[in-house]
Amino acid sequence: MKALRLAILLLVTTFAFQMNAQSASTKWSQLHEYHELLSKTFHPAENGNLNAIKNAHDYLVQRSEALDINTMPSELKSETLVAQVGILKKMTKKLSELITNKAPDVEIMRTFQNVHDVFHKIEKECAHPTK
Repeated sequence: MKALRLAILLLVTTFAFQMNAQSASTKWSQLHEYHELLSKTFHPAENGNLNAIKNAHDYLVQRSEALDINTMPSELKSETLVAQVGILKKMTKKLSELITNKAPDVEIMRTFQNVHDVFHKIEKECAHPTK
């Protein structure tokens, strides 16, 4: 019986965390738009297909530039989030430059993985802002 209660508690906690993270990105439409394009390009890259990001890197840069602290919902604003968004913008531009300069796929993928990781730090910060 205790195992069942624990399982239910874990399930409810996980669901609540996911809903909070989802609502954070939907509160900030620019972050949601960045995430949509990131997902569409990153998941094929994980499987070795970099064509999607090579074709859409300029759009990803545009969406990163739209991540302005002036459009960030006030309840999400924190020094940590502002700093992470700055890092994401710089890394997204670096990724685009690597693609433009025809860097080796290994280097492109390493940078793309770093972009993806920073984005997830931002999502986590949105879910649990540090003020």
